[in-house]
Order: sequence, then structure tokens, then C-alpha cells
Amino acid sequence: MRTFIYYFLVFLFTESLYSQSVKISIFNSVLVNSVTMDIKQGEYRLKSGDQTLGEYKKGGIFFITRTGNLLELRDRQNLIGKFEHIEFSSTASESVMILKPVNPLMDGVYYDDDFIIKAGSNRILIYNKIDMEKYIAAVIEAEGGNHAPFEYYKAQAVLVRTYTIKNMFKHAEEDFNLCDDVHCQAYKGRSSQNTDILEATRSTAGIVLIDQDSILVMSPFHSNCGGETSASSLVWQKDLPYLESVKDPFCTQSLHATWSAKIPRSQWTTFINNYEAGKSYNPDGNYSFTSDHRSKSVKVNNIDLNLRSVRENFNFKSAFFSIQDNGNELVFTGHGYGHGAGMCQEGAMEMARVGYTWPDIIHFYFQHIFFADYRDMELHRY
Repeated sequence: MRTFIYYFLVFLFTESLYSQSVKISIFNSVLVNSVTMDIKQGEYRLKSGDQTLGEYKKGGIFFITRTGNLLELRDRQNLIGKFEHIEFSSTASESVMILKPVNPLMDGVYYDDDFIIKAGSNRILIYNKIDMEKYIAAVIEAEGGNHAPFEYYKAQAVLVRTYTIKNMFKHAEEDFNLCDDVHCQAYKGRSSQNTDILEATRSTAGIVLIDQDSILVMSPFHSNCGGETSASSLVWQKDLPYLESVKDPFCTQSLHATWSAKIPRSQWTTFINNYEAGKSYNPDGNYSFTSDHRSKSVKVNNIDLNLRSVRENFNFKSAFFSIQDNGNELVFTGHGYGHGAGMCQEGAMEMARVGYTWPDIIHFYFQHIFFADYRDMELHRY
């Protein structure tokens, strides 16, 4: 029975791919038990199952509160009713809502398109069913800002779209595609700060990256590689032929190209004691080393020091760093910001500024890849 349900969900979600919409769980990590919804643009049809509850235009405001396993729905004046689930379906070409959680109290967020709302066991489940390209533009704005060159936005759109399609069934058994956390992709509501983002996204509509076997690739990106991107094996312990290390001269003058930090000797000793628990080493030894390129670990003071573990423990910007041991403190000099695999965003922005096109940018950071239109692919294979 479980297998049947899984393949039924895959069928439904594959159909949604070809209709070019995506279902995102919003406020996914928040126990929202009360929320207001305010129509800011367009028109909506309000339904519960097959029952139409009304048609509403700009200015319509709704108050939704979870009461047990039901949703209590009100407008400005009246109680509309109590329902297990409700839907707001856009009946205009462009419809926009602002959703503002009240319990707990949070800032309002603008969203495009449709909404499906259900009463969960301990919170309100809110899904934003949004046009694929609008969603991709919103992720780009959340991940890459709104002041970048047009060709960069095109390259970023292809990577975000590839991730979206490749991970479309990530939450299939929960009846949605992706969530709004970095667990999936950062999604903070509609893209509205720069119209170039949506235009660039739509200019690459449908395009994704595939490998030599016509399989959708991993399409990671990060803020700054510090002059050298990371091979996939340094980040995920898996060699991928299209994610090899690349020397990147384009990002080295950017904001996040370098960083530094100082750690007291006592704090470092505590980390090493936990890291080397039960092993013999010289606690007073010198930990100085210089890294001119990215690596998984270094041999220092007779310890195989995993650089990613150091980064995660001290919340450093990257695992690409050197150490100067000054006795009472250790000085870390680092390069880049992020895991370093795939496209360096600040490097890609600079490439776009000096005249490279979006295919140039992608081919610089990814090897042995090809472009395809996911709408022409047999997506059920994945």
C-alpha cells in the first residue's frame, strides 16, 4: 500500500511539473496557530473541497485560527465557518497575498498565486502553490540579492531550477514539493525588489543542467570560493565529474573573499580534547599551518585535522583557512564564504560584469554538463 501511495504521489507531482507550478510549505519551521491573509492584488476564489465560499478582491482580509483539527475562518465582519482545509485560488493574471502569522507574532510576507491551508496536529499547514518561474525568481532574490547583473541572474536561475526539478519529490509523502527553509531552498516570499530577476528567470524558462547520462546534476552554489572552488568529494565525500575544483580569479577582490578570526588557546584545547578523545597527542604542540589550496584535512601536531569539523565547531565562514599558533591564541586566516562547491556567486557576478554570458558562467564552474529543457524530459525516471 505504501508503495502504491508513493507512486501515486510521484504521478501527481510529475503532472504538476508539466503544468509548471510548485507547492511550497511556507512558515515550515514555525508552529503557526493563527494567521491573517490580506489580498493586495488580483482576485481569489475561496473554496473548501467542492464548496465555493466566495469570490474576493483586493482589500479582502481573512483571519484563520486552528481550533483542534479544524480551521476557524473569519472575514472582517463574520465567521465564515470551520473547515478541515481551505483553498484560495487566483482568478486573475496576477494575484498577491500578504500572510502575517499572529500566533506566534511575525512580520507579514508577500506571496504570489494560490494557497492551500490545512489544520495540522500542532499547527496550521500553509502551502503556496506558485508558478515555477516566479518561485525560482523568489529563491534567487533570497539567495543572491537584488543588485546583480542580468547574466548572473540567468545563470543562477538555471541552477535553482535544476535543484527544484531534481528535488521535486523531496517532501512527496507530506503532500508538498519543497519547504521554505535552507533545508530545501531559501524562499522568503515573492520576488519584488528587482524586475530583472523575474525577466532573467523567464528568459531561461525550462532550462536545467544534465550530465553525460542525461541525469539532472547537483547544482550547488555559495557566496564566495576565496579563489578556488571545492571538489564535491571535499564537501559530500562523493566524486562527481562535473564538480571539480576550479581556480577562480573573479571573486578574489569581492566582499567575502577573505576572513580572519582569533580563538583563545583554552577554547581550542577544549575542541581538540573532544576531537581527539582517547588518542595520544601533545597538548602543548604547535598547530600552525598554511593552506594554499582547498583540502579535506591537514596533518598538524600529529593530528589529522578535518577542516570542515573545525569550521562547523567555530562557525567559520569556510573550511579554507590557515592557522598561526601564537601560544595563548590561534589566529585563523581564511578564504571564501560557504562550502565552496559549484558556482561562486560573487565570482559569477564579476564574470557577468566583465561581459561573460550565462552559459559561459555555468561552464566555468561546472564541467562535462549539458543544457536541457525539463519539459521535454521523461521526469518520471527520476
